[in-house]
Amino acid sequence: MSGKVRIRTLEGSSLPSELLRNRWPNTRRLDSKLMSYVEKILCEVRRRGDSALIEFEERFDGVKLSPDRLRVSRGDIEKAYEKTSDKLISAIEYSKSRIEAFQREILSRLRFVYEENGLRIRSCTSPIRRLGCYVPGGEAAYPSTLIMTATPAKVAGVPEIAVCSPPKSGGEVNPSILVAADICGVDEIYRLGGVQAIAALAYGTQTVRHVDKIVGPGNKYVQAAKMLVSMDLPIDIPAGPSEILIIADESADPRLVALDMISQAEHLDAVSILVTTSRKLAENVVKMLERLVESSPNRRIVSENLLRNGLVLVCRSLEEAVRIANEFAPEHLEVMTEDPWNISE
Repeated sequence: MSGKVRIRTLEGSSLPSELLRNRWPNTRRLDSKLMSYVEKILCEVRRRGDSALIEFEERFDGVKLSPDRLRVSRGDIEKAYEKTSDKLISAIEYSKSRIEAFQREILSRLRFVYEENGLRIRSCTSPIRRLGCYVPGGEAAYPSTLIMTATPAKVAGVPEIAVCSPPKSGGEVNPSILVAADICGVDEIYRLGGVQAIAALAYGTQTVRHVDKIVGPGNKYVQAAKMLVSMDLPIDIPAGPSEILIIADESADPRLVALDMISQAEHLDAVSILVTTSRKLAENVVKMLERLVESSPNRRIVSENLLRNGLVLVCRSLEEAVRIANEFAPEHLEVMTEDPWNISE
């Protein structure tokens, strides 16, 4: 895709009403027809096991598999390394190490002893036995999703982690996802996407052993499946399309702002918003978006999302920016200002 990236740039004290009204366009209340459709797939996998998985993979992903091809082999992972650049491998390793360090800090704060007037209360953690991670595929690959779901589990001490990710048309899972899974210490990877993947993780089949909890994002079908199986095992949350709102002033780096807006706009139906007190920053971010999106491998999705759900809003003060952010309550909120801690508190 070539040409200018189109994103609305406005001055004002509030977000456009249509952006608020139409946020999360695919996560309005899940209708009964959708839930019924998803439930039938869940029941078929629960009843027929691998044969249902193979049928649904061919129907929905266009991939013919056999039971022995459901699980990714060590040889497949080694081939994935050959197809992945050294730069990306290093980025995955670096990202994993930073997330791991942060999660260790969180874990240490969950373990403590409280004593007062002879009362002693101990807070401790205990890992679940087996975790299932769903990593979306299709038009774009999200190794970051795998890192963010598998790494906290490894830090917590979960002994078994199984990953499901949809295969591409040739039957292979995206190489970057396989590499990320290997680096993060995942135990099993399956060529499975959609509702059938959630069913396999929840109830097990001849090839896939059931897990104790399912985490990870997905489309409305995946989310409906997670909500339905949550009656039988825990899930994380029924996540909707990604949202990010960035509060920034003139001290922010326009390249970093643009990169973080793009990182969410790579997901279907994502919302990316910048609220800033600086007209100059707003202009520079738009220019940077044009430059970076053009070189993005997911530029079609990013461009469409920025056009439909993107916004650069110039407001009068940081206090006004905070009010706007609170009203929108985004999934991801970033503060890129000279004194971010004062705003965050």
